[in-house]
Amino acid sequence: MQRRGWDELDIVLINGDAYVDHPAFGAAVIGRVLEHAGYRVGIISMPDWRNPDSVTVLGKPRLCFGVTAGNVDSMLAHYTAFLKKRHDDPYVPGGKTGGKPQRAVIVYCNLVKAKYKDVPIIIGGIEASMRRIAHYDYWSNRVRRSILLDSRADMLVHGMGEQAIVTAAQRLQTGANLQGIPGTVCISATQPDGAVLLPVEEDVVASKKAFSECCRLFYRHQHELMVQPTGKRFLVHNPSPAISSAELDSIYELPYVRAPHPSYSEPVPAFDMIKYSVLAHRGCVSGCSFCSLSLHQGKRIVSRSKESVLREVALLAERTDFSGHITDIGGPSANMYGFQCKKNWRCKRESCTFPQLCPNLQFATESWLDLLERARQIRNVKRVTIGSGIRYDLFLRDPKGRKLLRKFIRNHISGQLKIAPEHTSPRVLRAMRKPPQFNLNEFVQLYREINQQEGKRQHLIPYLMSNHPGCEMREMQTMKQDIRREFGFVPDQVQSFIPLPMTLSSVMYYTGSDPLTGESFPIARDLRTKQKQHRIFFEKPAKRHR
Repeated sequence: MQRRGWDELDIVLINGDAYVDHPAFGAAVIGRVLEHAGYRVGIISMPDWRNPDSVTVLGKPRLCFGVTAGNVDSMLAHYTAFLKKRHDDPYVPGGKTGGKPQRAVIVYCNLVKAKYKDVPIIIGGIEASMRRIAHYDYWSNRVRRSILLDSRADMLVHGMGEQAIVTAAQRLQTGANLQGIPGTVCISATQPDGAVLLPVEEDVVASKKAFSECCRLFYRHQHELMVQPTGKRFLVHNPSPAISSAELDSIYELPYVRAPHPSYSEPVPAFDMIKYSVLAHRGCVSGCSFCSLSLHQGKRIVSRSKESVLREVALLAERTDFSGHITDIGGPSANMYGFQCKKNWRCKRESCTFPQLCPNLQFATESWLDLLERARQIRNVKRVTIGSGIRYDLFLRDPKGRKLLRKFIRNHISGQLKIAPEHTSPRVLRAMRKPPQFNLNEFVQLYREINQQEGKRQHLIPYLMSNHPGCEMREMQTMKQDIRREFGFVPDQVQSFIPLPMTLSSVMYYTGSDPLTGESFPIARDLRTKQKQHRIFFEKPAKRHR
C-alpha cells in the first residue's frame, strides 16, 4: 500500500486458505477481478480467529469486506466421513491443520463485526454458496438455516461470483442497495413479485417433510427468482448470471503470479498438485447427486477459447522451473470441454445424463483433443497429459469416441488413467444419479486392447464410493467382486460418502428419500455400520487351511 501510495483500501478479502495467486484459487480470482475493475484490494489469509485484531492489519476498507472459507467447506477440511479429525490440509503452508476455524465464514464475519460494525460484509466461496438456503449439516446432524443469517453478512454471492462481486462493488461505490444482483442471496423486508415461494425457513429446519419440499422446489426452480420467508423477513435467491467464453478468457488471463505468497516458508500442497495444469471450462452436465459442482458452477458448459488456453500454456512453458509436462487441461468436469446444447441450455432438467442422456447434448471430444495436441506443439512443452481423469462413459458416447480413445491413449496419459465408476450396483447408481452411459466392462477391454496394440503399459485406476444412500453390505460385497473381475485387483481409491450441504445425496441421507422422485433408499447412518461397509474393500481374503 505504501509503494502504491494508498492510504486505504476499497475492499479487503478474508480468506481461510493460504494466499496462492493462481486462477484455481477463488480468493485470487476475485482479488484480480476487482483489481482489474479499478478497485484497491487487499487480502488477509488465515487470520487468527481467536484475535479480532487480525482483521485490522490492512485497516478499514472504504467499501466492504469479502469473506470466504477458502476452496473447500471448513467443516470438510476439519473432519473425515467418519467424523475423525483430519491430520492435513493441502491448502495451507506445509499442509498442516489448524490454519482456519470450523465454520470459518461465520467466525470471520464475527471478527469483522467485533471491529467494524458499520462496514458491509459480502460472503462467498464454496462454503457460503452451498449453504445459501436451509441445508442439512452432516457435522451437527441437523438442518441449519441459511449461512447468510448465521453470519449476519449483508449479501451472499453464490457460484463463481466474478460478475456479482463487481456489480456489488459498483453499487456500494454509488450508495445503491445490494438487492436484485444476479448470483446473490439477500435479506429483504418485503416479498418480491413473481418469485417462486419456498416453505417458511422455520418449518424447513423443524420438519423433514418441509425440508424435502424446500429442496424439491429449489432444484426445480434454481434458475428462477426464489424467495423464502424467515421470521418477519424474506430470503431472496437471485439466479446466477450467464457468463460468456470471452468473459472467461479475460478472467483467466489476468496477471496472476501463479505462486504462493512469498511470505510462506513451506510449500502449499494444493498448489503443487495443479501448478502446471490449466482450467479450460466451467460447469458440469452430469448433476450427480453427491457432488457440489453443478450446483456451484451450473450444468451449462462454458469453455475458454483455444487461443486463451494456449496462451496460458505458453506462459507456463516459459517458467524457469517448467519441466516440459503440462499435467492437465480441463476442469473438475473432466472431458466436457466444448460441450454444447441444441436448446442453448434452456430447460429445467437438473442433469443432462439422468435418467437418460439428453438428445440435445452435443459432444466436443475431438475439439478437446485438438486443444491437447496444439498445446503439445508449444515450445518447451514435451507432454500434455490428463492427470485428473476422464468421464469414460461420456467419452465413448461421443459418436467418434472409439477412434478418439486411441489418440488419447497414445498421447495424453502419464502411466495411469483415473476413472470414477463410483459403484456397480444399479440401485446405488440410480441414487447417485449416475447411470453409466457406456458399459464399464466394454471400456476396460477396449482400453487394454488399444494399450496393447500401441505397445503401452498404462493402468486404469477406478475411484469408488462406500456408504452412499442405496448402498448396503451386499452392494459393497458385489461391487468388490465386480471390480476384481473387471480390473484384476482391488483398488485403494474407495471414498466413504460425505453428505455435502445442499446436495441431493445429503437430502436423501437425512430424509431417506430422493426429493425429486420420491424414491426411498436404505441409509447407512451408524458410524460402526459405515466403517464395516467401508472396510469390505480392504479385507484380505481368508486363508484356506487343509
